[in-house]
Amino acid sequence: MSVVSFDNDEVAAYLRPGLTTIALPHEAMGRRAVELLLGREPGTEVLVPMPVIERASIGPPGRLR
Repeated sequence: MSVVSFDNDEVAAYLRPGLTTIALPHEAMGRRAVELLLGREPGTEVLVPMPVIERASIGPPGRLR
């Protein structure tokens, strides 16, 4: 079993086992939002990478228990 959280709350690193999380790049998301408001064409899709911070809460893939 694997457990993953979202938003990389700082408590995730202190839990035992450490909780794997997906970080939200707030600054990059805000920058992209302003760019969209100030000039991109409506309907333009913009993807902002969200890094996965892997800690001990992820089990090995494909392993059956």
